[in-house]
Amino acid sequence: MNRNKLKLLVIGLGSMGKRRIRNLIANGVKKDNIFGFNISKERCKTIGEEYGIKTSDDFKLAVKSFSPDVFMISTPPDTHDKYFLYAIKHKKHFFVEHPTTDKGYNKLLTKTPKGIVGVPSNSWRFNPSVKKIKELLEKGTIGKILAFQYHMGQYLPDWHPWEDFRNVYFSKKETGACREMFAFELGWLTFALNLSEVKNILGITKKLSDLDMSADDFYSAVLNFKNKVSATMVIDLLSRKPFRTLKIIGSKGVLEWEWLDYTIKIHKSRNDSQLIRLNKGRNEKLYVTTEDMYEEEIELFLEAVEGKRLFPFTFKENHHFLKVLFALEKSSKTGQVVSP
Repeated sequence: MNRNKLKLLVIGLGSMGKRRIRNLIANGVKKDNIFGFNISKERCKTIGEEYGIKTSDDFKLAVKSFSPDVFMISTPPDTHDKYFLYAIKHKKHFFVEHPTTDKGYNKLLTKTPKGIVGVPSNSWRFNPSVKKIKELLEKGTIGKILAFQYHMGQYLPDWHPWEDFRNVYFSKKETGACREMFAFELGWLTFALNLSEVKNILGITKKLSDLDMSADDFYSAVLNFKNKVSATMVIDLLSRKPFRTLKIIGSKGVLEWEWLDYTIKIHKSRNDSQLIRLNKGRNEKLYVTTEDMYEEEIELFLEAVEGKRLFPFTFKENHHFLKVLFALEKSSKTGQVVSP
């Protein structure tokens, strides 16, 4: 179907829902072809006025009156299944933000109708830094990958400084930010480093801070991959300075990357190092992540719906990363090494 005729319903008008509206407009979708749904009348009114689109706080009414071809599902993770199962039943294309649960996945993986494009998000695969890391590794810049260390840290109240973090899904136990980000970060790391599936995992999940929330704020894991790469991963919601720090140990060198420094360092030996400066991209106000990668992700989704190409990430892959997350949480409870 031609993009000019596609009608897209954005389900959930929080931070990511608003971003997806911006992404669609940036990719040439007309505002008249975008409709927003949210359970809050006030948010519908605010977003409708801000972006110049029609909105409704009644899902069934939105579907009936707008007759969308595509669902953009940007609700809290524990409600994704309600909407993608509806999309499957009514033969709508659908795009889903990263989950923390695999509710509905049995039907999702087996019952999605032929010709319907249904995909999960993994925006960081399109990040300029991640693409550069992948390029360098595929060139054999540091030889064969043997191991890596990865640590993502960011203070949770700073995620959405415009609202009280205690009222947002990422402070809740089931949909906590550590749960969300562990599987999400593993998704792009596996892509960039060309890793196999995870063989087993050992680790801990706990709450270390006195933040007023039920979610855990510290996940730490040791992972072994089927292609014999070993790794350590830490996700924390405690760090006042936001960072993503990656060190990859190769047979011929070491690659170091620090997210907000926008640099990659290649060390061939103690006295042989190279500094690569990276493109920062374009940021929206109050955000630290670049908007470019989200726009590229939605461009590829729209092209998949138009039949021009396959989207480069699947729910089958995504399900594996979720199962690794669940295995980590089981390991934390049992103290045992667990296979996903």
